[in-house]
Amino acid sequence: MTRASLAAGLALAILAQAKPAAAAYECGGEYDTCTCGRDNYCLCDGTCGNCVWHAWHSACCHWGRALEWCTDANTWNDNAAGRGYPTGSTPADGSIFVCEPSGTCSTWGHVGWVVTAHADGSFDSTEQFWGGPCGTHSRTRSAGFATGGFIYNPSGPPPPPTNDDADFVSETIPDGTHFRPGEAFVKRWTMRNAGDTTWTRGDNYLWAFDGDERFGAAEQTLLPDGASVAPGSTRDWDVPMTAPSSPGTYRGYWRMDRFGTHRFGDRVWVEIVVDDVAPADGDGDGYAAGTDCDDGNADVHPGAAEVCNGRDDDCEGGTDEGVTNRCGGCGPEPAEACDGLDNDCDGATDEDCSGDGGTPDAGPPDGADAATDGVPGDGAADAPDTPRSDVPRLDAAAEGGDAAHPVSGGDAGCGGSAAGRGRSLWTAALLAAAFVVRRRRS
Repeated sequence: MTRASLAAGLALAILAQAKPAAAAYECGGEYDTCTCGRDNYCLCDGTCGNCVWHAWHSACCHWGRALEWCTDANTWNDNAAGRGYPTGSTPADGSIFVCEPSGTCSTWGHVGWVVTAHADGSFDSTEQFWGGPCGTHSRTRSAGFATGGFIYNPSGPPPPPTNDDADFVSETIPDGTHFRPGEAFVKRWTMRNAGDTTWTRGDNYLWAFDGDERFGAAEQTLLPDGASVAPGSTRDWDVPMTAPSSPGTYRGYWRMDRFGTHRFGDRVWVEIVVDDVAPADGDGDGYAAGTDCDDGNADVHPGAAEVCNGRDDDCEGGTDEGVTNRCGGCGPEPAEACDGLDNDCDGATDEDCSGDGGTPDAGPPDGADAATDGVPGDGAADAPDTPRSDVPRLDAAAEGGDAAHPVSGGDAGCGGSAAGRGRSLWTAALLAAAFVVRRRRS
């Protein structure tokens, strides 16, 4: 025996021991005993059941028809439609439901047999599951569970009529509501499914903009994954919008849409008024921000009286214009002081000041009498000096002056004091006496 013949013999032995295809005769406790023109050729490759084996077997038993396909569940609706089987979105007794991959069904999808359909879109079914639980089980599925729709008996009664309809129930944002330019808002419409179909995302039901002003909203608002709206049920459609930037009255329309098929039901709208709103006046002085140079102070605005306060009260771009004194400050000019400066900003320095370096003159120097009487500070004026013919006139040097600046008899000015003048008189008297004595001796 050659190696080749030995290998061939081993392969035949392995095939002889392999589980025959006839094992599909039974799946999950069900047996292929129905007659429909061929045996069930779907594989029962699950742990203890397979949804496609059960759906094919149910069609064979109830329709008397051998389906031309037995593929993964997620392609059953396409296979049926491609072969002319009637399909739709409404459950019917004795139909096959298809659940496409979603949050509800796995990547491979799911199929089962509809035993009884209910008016609200729900249905009772029999099903098998690839990963368990084992066997055939009865389930009640809610409306919208069959995201891939339903396959109907091509030889049975006509499929349920497909009647899409929607009635308006209520809304927010009543017509004529006022908004500021660019203000955001959310419009809600509540719509009732008035038809006999179930609205699902898988069947392309959505809420659509239908004309005129769109308010910056999306063209379409989709149902969430797994959501459904059965006949008679309601759905809230929330649409974020933004008021136009120009004043006026605006209206936009929305409507139910089965995308790719038709729009249906009541056509509803949103209508708002955009106000011509003046800019904000923060301090209430009648001048808005942008015109008012300080919108937080009602005393500052165009046309206000300018006050000497270091700010631009009238918003003309200048500060304290026309209200300052000669020195550029507020209030009266400073008083002049004898300090070598022009304190009152009149262009002159130390005007009306005396020579003693003090304040400007307003009379005699401090502590002096108007006319010296020999007693300083007593407030009494001197009597006029009486010329004396018996006392010779002294020259200026003898009285403490000089020849260029003689000292007058009644003045206690810069030439000397009253006490000095008294000493001079005594000196004159002594000289006169000495003169008389000399004459007598001679």
